[in-house]
Amino acid sequence: MTTSVPIVILLDALLVGLLVLALAPLAIYRKATFAVMKRNFVSYFTTPTGYVFLCLFVLLSSFAAFWPHQFFTSNMATLDQLSFAMPAILLLFIPAITMGIWAEERRQGTDELLLTIPADDFDIVLGKYLSAAAIFSCSLLFSQLANFSVLDYVAGGEVDLGLYFTTYLGYWFMGMAMLAVGMVASFLTSNLTLGFILGAVFNAPLALTQYADLIISDVNTAQAISRWSMAQQFTDFGRGVVSSSSVIYFLMIVAVGIYLSMVLIGRRHWLGGRDGQSLIGHYVVRIGALLIVAVAAAKLLADHDLVRYDATSERISSLSPDSVKLLRSLDKKRAVQIDAYISAT
Repeated sequence: MTTSVPIVILLDALLVGLLVLALAPLAIYRKATFAVMKRNFVSYFTTPTGYVFLCLFVLLSSFAAFWPHQFFTSNMATLDQLSFAMPAILLLFIPAITMGIWAEERRQGTDELLLTIPADDFDIVLGKYLSAAAIFSCSLLFSQLANFSVLDYVAGGEVDLGLYFTTYLGYWFMGMAMLAVGMVASFLTSNLTLGFILGAVFNAPLALTQYADLIISDVNTAQAISRWSMAQQFTDFGRGVVSSSSVIYFLMIVAVGIYLSMVLIGRRHWLGGRDGQSLIGHYVVRIGALLIVAVAAAKLLADHDLVRYDATSERISSLSPDSVKLLRSLDKKRAVQIDAYISAT
């Protein structure tokens, strides 16, 4: 074991400590939210099913990261193989977390009891989401430690910690977005199996639009569609760069998913009333407006990336000061020709 492994463990312990401290205000000022989160988080690990899914996630991620032929052929101490497979892995794992968020409450008949506690709908939805986020974060932490131990051993300690942590940060953001979407599916049914299937179906466009070129012949259209896939938005993280456009993209999905869940849990207040039908149209318009704002904000930030931080050890994804100075001195009216020479082998 190289010295990098204890460093990673120490950094992970520090990160966990910071996350626990971040939850302290929640326990003080939003006690109902904290109670819901704690209840769901603990209950997930009171049955063997939770541990089975956790172990399966770690096993799949390690298998995808170190598939023998591709990993050793590339001869690089990176997680590129895992990054390619992660959307598909999450498409299976995330619904396993979210399927019981509300469906289990309705199946056991405890949903009405939960709705009688002194808390508003936002407290319940936020508590449910944070519990799912905590479960996923724990699973991702085990995966990170397992994969780093193997990667560090194979690479002889020559692992770029900045690139490694940034890559896993991208996985975390992908998971947070998919959890919000999967939670919406759970609010639609009382059947766990159906909740899993709906969670996978709802998340499929986010995970699979990167393959748009396989079914769309027009290159420009396929690229325009795949640009909105999670894999495309993850690209910067996979290069060791934290960009504001990618972060906002994932946060917008989280915001839309939480709002949809609040609409679904709150429909008991108005659906059976005199104005129920008109309120359905009202909420459809509000959801449509929120989607337009989210897409517009993500598009604007994608075109004008305000913040980009290169976390790699050698800043391999950033231009040197001399290169920046040279580019700024170029005449904007003149075309720049770049010649690339690629060997046959």
